[in-house]
Amino acid sequence: MSNVPMSTASRSISEERTRQWLAAQAAPDDDEVESIAESSVVDSLDYEYSEYTLDENNDDDDDNQNTGEEISTMTLGTPITANKRSNISDTLRDLMNSINSIQTVGNVNISNSTNVHIGNVTNINGNIQIIANSLSRARHERRKTSLTEAPVPDIEPNSNHHNEDESEERVCSDVFINSQKFKIPKELCSIIPRHSWLAQTPMEKPEVLQRPVQYVVILHTATESSEKRAINVRLIRDMQCFHIESRRWNDIAYNFLIGCDGNIYEGRGWHAVGAHTLGYNRIALGVSFIGCFMRELPTPDAMNMCRNLLARGVEDGHIAPDYRLICHCQCNSTESPGRRLYEEIQSWPHFYNIEKEKQ
Repeated sequence: MSNVPMSTASRSISEERTRQWLAAQAAPDDDEVESIAESSVVDSLDYEYSEYTLDENNDDDDDNQNTGEEISTMTLGTPITANKRSNISDTLRDLMNSINSIQTVGNVNISNSTNVHIGNVTNINGNIQIIANSLSRARHERRKTSLTEAPVPDIEPNSNHHNEDESEERVCSDVFINSQKFKIPKELCSIIPRHSWLAQTPMEKPEVLQRPVQYVVILHTATESSEKRAINVRLIRDMQCFHIESRRWNDIAYNFLIGCDGNIYEGRGWHAVGAHTLGYNRIALGVSFIGCFMRELPTPDAMNMCRNLLARGVEDGHIAPDYRLICHCQCNSTESPGRRLYEEIQSWPHFYNIEKEKQ
């Protein structure tokens, strides 16, 4: 067991060495050098020996005097008393606090090194969602041109804004997929299933729709519209709740719903009779655009997805190849699917003019 006292001479030598080192660097003025030298010696020496040195000026071994403890070696695994453990913990805590409190960084010269970092490091565990502000009109047009050359999937497509000055946050799915070698064609018809928008189970077993159907009815929901998937999901859930609890229908009225975000949402689906158009529910599919389209059209993505849905229905045998495309206002006294959208649907293939048939 050996004693290692801290002497004044040792302190002076350490201070002198620190001054010499600082002088060799691009050091500040003399006062700052003196301050750094003294603090360096205190931080590196005082905490090292203060708790474990004998008092040079006091040779009394009385336990009531603050004489410190001896530095000694011990066999690995030797138990440490609670008092000694507490003293060691306090000393280490003070030492770490003193080290962490020194924020001085002078000239740094690093060579032949990799993975060097100076400053704080923040580690994030979990998923990261990238949020970007909507683009201005000019930037949107440039981006639209680039996306035409390299299409992105219709999971969260960007579409033209009704108000270009409005700045709103949206999730840019293309941020995560631009680096992929193969991109999902935007023309594919991807239908979001019922469980993805947390649909309720039908109140009763639905009636089976006889397919292929001869008619497809286009409607609108007469609600707000949105280019955000989360808002459209909320709207669909509200509609289903209204149709079941207020209308006393078995389920949401429509077979499919199309949002201005460019997504197709499964309502009753291909196989169930809907409750969308009186007199046509058992012979037609009801496809409703989410929104009110009296003065404006749905987004181009929404219109494109509707055409894709009809083409897929024909290819899969759910819709007859020579089907008749009609609008809700042709069958019942209503404004659905909106005057502007009705004008557009009249120019689509398979549009059927019921009035001429009656004449």
